[in-house]
Amino acid sequence: MKSIGFTLVLFLTINCFAQNSTSHYKKVCQFDAQHQDWALVKTVANTYGFIDKSGKEVVQAIYSKIYDFEIQKDGKKYAMIKNVAGAFGYIDENGKEIVEGIYWKKEEAFQKLNYYINSK
Repeated sequence: MKSIGFTLVLFLTINCFAQNSTSHYKKVCQFDAQHQDWALVKTVANTYGFIDKSGKEVVQAIYSKIYDFEIQKDGKKYAMIKNVAGAFGYIDENGKEIVEGIYWKKEEAFQKLNYYINSK
């Protein structure tokens, strides 16, 4: 009996580690659709983030919405984010949150993005 139990545990352990690193996501969108070498992912909690082609999370899946990246006047791309509380902010093309998601109006978040761009 110990042999069967050990074999079962070994099989389950190997099977868990052999699964794709994206298996815990509810949905993995097409790579390069919104950002080069990244794919938008949706969790079972209906939050969004980005992973790279190796499956590494580059933007934590903590947002209720991530809008498309758009080129701004500094020539760089930024994406508006909406957090689970409903507030807006922005991430840059490296995945860093550069305008904290604390603004209840999109326009306020955009103003802060412009302030960030102009202050560099």
